[in-house]
Amino acid sequence: MNDKTEVIKASAAIQIENGITLLQRRAWNLLLANAYDELSSQEKHTVEVAELTRALGYTSRNDAHLKRLLKELVSTVLEWNLVGKDRAQIWGAAALLAEVEIENGICTYAFGPTLRHRLYNPKVYARISLSLQSKFDSKHALALWELCLDYLDTTKNYGETPLIGLENYRRLMGISEDMYPQFKEFNRRVIKDPIDEINKKTDFSLAVEYRRKKRKIDAVKFRVRHVLPVPQHSTSQSVLFPDDGLPDIVRELMKLGLSEHDAGDIWQKQFDCVNVDRRPKDIPFDTYVREKIHLLNQQDRGKVRNKTGFLLTAIKQNYANPSFEISQRKEIKSDALASKREMESRKDRLEREYEEKKAAICREIVKEEKMLFQQTLDEVLHMSRFNRTMYDDTRSPIQNYYASPSLASLIDERLFQAYPERFKLVEESYRSKIHDLNVKIEALN
Repeated sequence: MNDKTEVIKASAAIQIENGITLLQRRAWNLLLANAYDELSSQEKHTVEVAELTRALGYTSRNDAHLKRLLKELVSTVLEWNLVGKDRAQIWGAAALLAEVEIENGICTYAFGPTLRHRLYNPKVYARISLSLQSKFDSKHALALWELCLDYLDTTKNYGETPLIGLENYRRLMGISEDMYPQFKEFNRRVIKDPIDEINKKTDFSLAVEYRRKKRKIDAVKFRVRHVLPVPQHSTSQSVLFPDDGLPDIVRELMKLGLSEHDAGDIWQKQFDCVNVDRRPKDIPFDTYVREKIHLLNQQDRGKVRNKTGFLLTAIKQNYANPSFEISQRKEIKSDALASKREMESRKDRLEREYEEKKAAICREIVKEEKMLFQQTLDEVLHMSRFNRTMYDDTRSPIQNYYASPSLASLIDERLFQAYPERFKLVEESYRSKIHDLNVKIEALN
């Protein structure tokens, strides 16, 4: 283990339900790093207890605590791949260790066979620094750091996680529903504090973005940047986002004249770049910045000599922009109207398809089941005197069916009512889709 500086960790093993302690997660990473080269050829692996305790930062010679820690790893079954980055592994559950034994200062341990196979040479993985992991005091910070590293593009030193629902994020952090039920406290302890710890103790910079649904935050995503040191002799400005890795909001700010450095600094600091006494509440940062861009665009060009200076000050001092909310409401209303029209069009199309499918089944019955067709025709003709006027005795029953759309419609409706099982699959499929669209349309009214 002495020459190991990092561990190759499968994405599925990073995205676990974090029901283990900080020390257990660090210990498991160390055991994986120690065993990694042997995973394909050996079932059991060994490490000196003294070496393991030294790597974990233990100072006491009493190994009772270590034994308890290892025993809990054997008894802990966790779900894997919660965010689903490793698409080849839809879902999994496993004990972190299959067995462990300490004898004469040597710790012998094993992973389960399925888990061992998944851990060795994974297609989707992250490299976890063993020295950096020891800097964390919070299990939430270590879990979040690993998660963000899993989405870091090392060629750009930048990455973004997908949107993660709060329920899933709780599981990733090992937080039950009854812990921190108020989002304000949950946000501070399980999102903000871990981000601050990572930003202070590592050379990575993290920022969070929130998604709102019906005025409540229901999901989060994280942006991570590896902050590379600028060589002392270099006088050129560093590039924060190489190649095409620019976030959309940074691109928008740069189009208005801000340098990549200033735009990237605003994006990375988020509300920390806003005067502490003027910071808004309950608004996504991207929306906040676009509000200031909208404010700039509303200004008389002759009165604003320095566009970038005005925009920077507007962002940092939170200049008021009451017309933005009005424009946003109009935009939302316009989007909702367009969405409603599109869904109504889809609904009409589905209803036409549904009727066509029903008619096709009826034509098949008429063609293939002569007795059933004749029986249905007789029933329709005896329903009323008017129905009999649509029948031409000089033609055969099938010729009448195809020659008279009105008569065919009555026969089709009778078949549909009398033999619903013939139409069940089509009925269930289309009715379900139409119902879903009706619910969505009603929500937009």
